[in-house]
Amino acid sequence: MSLKHVLGSCHCGAVQYEADVDLSKGTIRCNCSICTKARAWFTFAGGEQFHLIAGESNMSSYQWTPPGRPSPGLIYRFCKTCGVRIYATGDAEFMGGKFYALAVATFDNVSTDELTAAPLRFIDNRHDRFD
Repeated sequence: MSLKHVLGSCHCGAVQYEADVDLSKGTIRCNCSICTKARAWFTFAGGEQFHLIAGESNMSSYQWTPPGRPSPGLIYRFCKTCGVRIYATGDAEFMGGKFYALAVATFDNVSTDELTAAPLRFIDNRHDRFD
């Protein structure tokens, strides 16, 4: 495992974070209805590997309960000023507990070459197939 310390922010810079991620584990694209609309591209950080530096008061949340589910699986966080979706939070045993799904487009110190070198996995959440 090779952790990279990433810095991230929204477009206007009001929200800033840092996290340690393992890009060798890859990134994901999901085809559920919300991710399709947002063209979501994520990588993950555990709850202990994420730190919000600035902007908590400048963020809004969105929760969506997929059909057939009792509750939302994720809480999406975005900047109230510029509208950029920065990350989603969740808590799942198979993910090791609390986690952050970081939008790779918000990384400030990761090159395009680093992102394209990371394995990309497509997840069929539209049909509840996480594998």
